[in-house]
Amino acid sequence: MRSTPIAVLFALGIRDCRDTSSTAADRPDPSPPASVGAEPAPAKRDAGPVRMEALDPAEDPPLFVMRGGPRGPAPIVFLHGMCGHGLGYAQAFQFSAARKGLLMAPQGDVKCGRGPWAKWSGDVNALHARIESGFRALGVSALEDVLVIGYSQGATRAEQLARKWPERYTRLILMGAPQATSARGLERLRGAVMMAGERDRKDLMKTGTRALTAAGVPAVFQIIPEATHGAMGPVPEKTMGEALDWLWANQRER
Repeated sequence: MRSTPIAVLFALGIRDCRDTSSTAADRPDPSPPASVGAEPAPAKRDAGPVRMEALDPAEDPPLFVMRGGPRGPAPIVFLHGMCGHGLGYAQAFQFSAARKGLLMAPQGDVKCGRGPWAKWSGDVNALHARIESGFRALGVSALEDVLVIGYSQGATRAEQLARKWPERYTRLILMGAPQATSARGLERLRGAVMMAGERDRKDLMKTGTRALTAAGVPAVFQIIPEATHGAMGPVPEKTMGEALDWLWANQRER
């Protein structure tokens, strides 16, 4: 039986610390931090079981990538929320992600305090460049048809990537975004899943679902069971596996 990452165990019991005022996007998101206490293992050859590790242990901010297999062919990116950490989140659903493709989780480029937690600057060009460089290092020569998964502040960055490079970032899973998603600039998406915690605000993600559907984008709203803002709930592999399966079953042809 696979052991559950410590980071995931922490995430399951985390309290909801979100400010539900209009400035919620500027507040830290609770996130699974436990995996960040140890030094990342040196990058290994792409063999062995599915796992997440730093592409380059000396790189700051780190870029966490999937190693091992088996895995599918699709490039997948996860963007954490404000003052979060990508490794624990990626570990929470790494096996579901591997069934579809190769998962990458860049760490935010602005540290919160002394770190290791971080948030995202507004430099979406730099984020795009990091993603491209990381996939090239993993042997993906032509980056296309990327699925971007974003939580809270990460959801806003995911939307920005899809609007600016619609030919690259063609699918979205947005979780707990701080504002309702507009379909403007996202009409070419192949598909989208909007998600919110069962104990989090849901109206914004439902509004975004309706907007995308009206624009002709296959879209659905899904609950993250028992989750507060920033949490993945008690069964993240199952929850994310269902979201990924829906997207693959309902997405439009390119």
